[in-house]
Amino acid sequence: MKKKINIMLNIVIPTAVAYIVFFLLYYLFEKTFFEYRWLGIIPFLIVTGFVILDNRKEWKMLKQQG
Repeated sequence: MKKKINIMLNIVIPTAVAYIVFFLLYYLFEKTFFEYRWLGIIPFLIVTGFVILDNRKEWKMLKQQG
């Protein structure tokens, strides 16, 4: 049970928050730079990189505990 709670708190919630931030940034880019909408990929890459690095750390820690 504790492992499931750790997964939710340390992986699922930060991932959801990161993608919510991405969509807000993408919306801002889309409205501000209409001709350059492809610049919206920049926040996506930043958020995806953060999520991958953070989740990798969490999985290593969970493997060591379990």
